Amino acid sequence: MRVLVFGDSIVYGAWDSEGGWVERLKKVAHAKTLQSQGEQKTQVLNLGIGGDTSTKILKRLDAEITARFSPSWPFAFVFSFGANDERTSEGKPETSLEEFKQNAQAIIDIAQKHTKAIMFVAAPPLSQPEVMFKGVEYSDERIVEYQDALQEIVEAAGIKFVDVREALEAAEDNIFSYDGLHPNDLGHQIIAEVVGKGLEELTK
Repeated sequence: MRVLVFGDSIVYGAWDSEGGWVERLKKVAHAKTLQSQGEQKTQVLNLGIGGDTSTKILKRLDAEITARFSPSWPFAFVFSFGANDERTSEGKPETSLEEFKQNAQAIIDIAQKHTKAIMFVAAPPLSQPEVMFKGVEYSDERIVEYQDALQEIVEAAGIKFVDVREALEAAEDNIFSYDGLHPNDLGHQIIAEVVGKGLEELTK
């Protein structure tokens, strides 16, 4: 199976010295392939781009899928986005909640044309209620609002939604990098562990 993981800078792996939670899952998948002598082959492709929103992911989704199509590699899709959608500049969100919902449904509609193996991963929490980063404001309250809306749409479509917030908030040590927005090594490891369980079910 070929797993395409779409998302933002956290999906990309900022700022994990091991490459991020997707890279960690890729290493696990490779290890299982070697252990099974090639009987269980899974590719994990990181298609995270820093700053991406649901709008940007939707615009590139068809092209990304087409470029990676192979009859011998059935698709599975993992999506994780939302923090950049809710960020505000001068009080205006990057993506309105209504547009966010429409984008999420459109992404689901495209993904379902290719596979039933689809999973969404919630955006992680912030280190503080509000975080300023590169001149824009991120709000943990808005992240929850957007993720609640996303979860409702995803589960209504019969798709798995993985919420990593509880596991991250339960960590006893610091899980954030210097900017308070991106996870550190521990944060990415926790996300990888939670998502990995869902991925095992998705790729059976």
